[in-house]
Amino acid sequence: MKNRLGTLLVAMLLIAVSASAQDKPADSPQYSGFLSDYSKLQPATDRDGIWLFVNKTADYSGYKKIMFDPIEVYLTPNPDYKGVQPDVLKRMTDGFYASFLGALTPDYQIVHEGGPDVLRIRAAITGVQLVKPPLKPTDFIPLKAVYNLGKSMAGDAPMVAEMTAEMEVLDPNGNRLAAAVANRKGSKTLKQGDQVTWDDLQSITDYWAQGFRQRLDQLRDVDH
Repeated sequence: MKNRLGTLLVAMLLIAVSASAQDKPADSPQYSGFLSDYSKLQPATDRDGIWLFVNKTADYSGYKKIMFDPIEVYLTPNPDYKGVQPDVLKRMTDGFYASFLGALTPDYQIVHEGGPDVLRIRAAITGVQLVKPPLKPTDFIPLKAVYNLGKSMAGDAPMVAEMTAEMEVLDPNGNRLAAAVANRKGSKTLKQGDQVTWDDLQSITDYWAQGFRQRLDQLRDVDH
């Protein structure tokens, strides 16, 4: 009886692990929980670092207005620093929003209320780990968001800024039309210990915003 019970428990564990692995695409970034469903995400074929779902049966032709929910930031705990800096988070969300505003306007109208011709965007910057800020005000964004380009952690190994975000697009009735998880490294090489500024991250959000605009144009079958 004990042997049968042990075999059953092992089988149940293997099934659970297998199901969990199927829910997450290979090599995908860490999910934050911002999205309610990740099961349909697949690697985008035309954009690096994007895991994507798009409802291609929907009619997008009538959508020329876009409403953004307030951009959220999902923090990763830092054992060495427990603080939260609202001004830093605001600079990040403002910069993220500015990238999309620049990519979408003037051909798309950004609105603040829903309607029958309005797409609603929910977005979050995820995996952010804050570090202790400098004592004097600076343009630096005190966060741990770098990727080591070398094979070792040597002090002279080059680094680049890295960012992850999650987004979903909803129709006027709140139904999901698209969702994505994105991870990208910046174009500027940093030295070990360099502080990150928004300029180091701007190219990442610009890349995502331009990709979003391009895909929306394709879904609407328009060529601006």
